[in-house]
Amino acid sequence: MTAAAGTVLVAGSSGVVGYAALRELARQPGWEAIGLARRPRPVDGARLVPVDLTDRDATARAVSSLTDVTHLVYAALFEKPGLLPGWYEQDQMDTNLAMLTNLLDPLLAAAPALRHVSILQGTKAYGAHIAPMRLPAKEREPRHPHANFYWLQEDL
Repeated sequence: MTAAAGTVLVAGSSGVVGYAALRELARQPGWEAIGLARRPRPVDGARLVPVDLTDRDATARAVSSLTDVTHLVYAALFEKPGLLPGWYEQDQMDTNLAMLTNLLDPLLAAAPALRHVSILQGTKAYGAHIAPMRLPAKEREPRHPHANFYWLQEDL
C-alpha cells in the first residue's frame, strides 16, 4: 500500500487468501497488520486475534479494542463439505452474512477511523458454479441471477 500508514484487519487470516494478504500487509512499512481467525496462523510482524465470527458476542469482545483499524480485508468464509452443494443452500448464505454482520457492527462502533472495506469474492459470484461465465469477469456486469451470499454481503 502506498497511502498513508494505517491499521489493516484481515478477517479469515488463516485461509488461503487471507493468510497471503496478511503476510504481504505485515511487510508494508508503516502499517500495523492484524489477523483475525478461529485458529490464527503466525505471521511475522502481525498481531493475531482468535475469534469465531459465527459467535456474535465473542466477536464483539474481540474487536472492541481494535480502535485504530482503518482498513478491513474480509476473506472469511463458511463453507459446507463438497465443492458445490453448499453454495445452493440458504443456511450457508445466512451464516456467511451473519459472520460479516457480527464483525462489522462492533468494528464500526469501535473503529471510527475505518475508511475502507474489501470483501473477497470468488468466481461463484459470477455464477461459475452454475454455468460458463463471461471472461474476463467484470464487476460492472449485471449480477448473475442466482442466490449467493456474496450479494448479501455486498448489499450489507
